[in-house]
Amino acid sequence: MKKLLLIAAIFLSLGLAVAPLFANGTDTNTLKGLLDGVKDPNIAYLLFVIGLYGIIFEIATPGVSIGGIIGVGSLALAFYGMNALPVNYTGLILMILSFVLFILDVKAPTHGVLTVGGILALTIGSLMLFKADPQFTKLSKALIAAMVISTTGLMVFVLPLIVKAQKRRASSGLESLVDAVGETKTDLAPKGMVHIKGEDWYAESLEGTIKAGEKVKVESLDGLVVKVRKVR
Repeated sequence: MKKLLLIAAIFLSLGLAVAPLFANGTDTNTLKGLLDGVKDPNIAYLLFVIGLYGIIFEIATPGVSIGGIIGVGSLALAFYGMNALPVNYTGLILMILSFVLFILDVKAPTHGVLTVGGILALTIGSLMLFKADPQFTKLSKALIAAMVISTTGLMVFVLPLIVKAQKRRASSGLESLVDAVGETKTDLAPKGMVHIKGEDWYAESLEGTIKAGEKVKVESLDGLVVKVRKVR
């Protein structure tokens, strides 16, 4: 479900962003290939934002590898295109800063304060991203508006739901360890490592030292530490 939400969010943003370009009569047949296409300021900008989306989702929801793949791939293409464009690095830094603020707000919620700052930085950075140059197509204001609106929706509504769902699953997964039987990987004196349900966990013995290789049973949890007793 989490992967589907990520894909849906990215394609929603893509659709919102590309629509204004077609409305303005952009001729996609003039693109000679992907590497030539990304040298268009609108395409490079779009790929850059989508790449940052992917990185944010990968950091906010570890283990969803598709976010990292999309993020790294999109950013690589975006930077390739920007290398041939008149980039204003102040605008680029502001855009990167905006997504840093989004990530910080996810990791340490500030009731939207950092998200508001991120949206402002994204808007200003987008407007400043490319220097005026008659040799290049101008970055579409409609595209900027679409990406700012879609980013706001993702950060305010979609991402918090995904993070909450992940936390609920993690919590229920930990609770399932109670009464599970595993094996000590190191001596517990009284702390060490145990292997339970295919994973290694920090553990603490409730009855003194337990040697490595002994069977143990989980009695309770203390955060991410399992409290165990030797199986008799």
